[in-house]
Amino acid sequence: MNRDPLETLARLRQMVCEDARRALAASLEAESAANKALRSAEAAIFREQEVAGSLDAGDGAVEAFAAWLPVGRQAVREAREADAAATAATVQARAVLSAARASAEAADRLLAARAAARQEEVMKRTQAALDEAAARRSRPA
Repeated sequence: MNRDPLETLARLRQMVCEDARRALAASLEAESAANKALRSAEAAIFREQEVAGSLDAGDGAVEAFAAWLPVGRQAVREAREADAAATAATVQARAVLSAARASAEAADRLLAARAAARQEEVMKRTQAALDEAAARRSRPA
């Protein structure tokens, strides 16, 4: 049984589209996690600052905050970089999905156009056969 290359291409394009959808979903999940980590790192600095700045905090709390602050800032920088990378990966995944959808739709349009052309050809042949049969009937015997 010969397989139609265009149908095979259309199925392949659909599979690529599904893979791109899954990749986008994974990117969105990673982006969400990176954004959550960034918010958490920023909140940690805020919390520690609040503790060190409270009226009940002694010099030890302020000194501990001052010692910890570079670590907290580094965590925020790293979280921002991870967030930016995840956002960029999501943008790229969206572009890949868009291209995959366009390719799949193009293959589907080609299949539909070819099916319409085949149907039109069948209709022309049927009409020609009917016309011929009607012409034979109207001829005197």
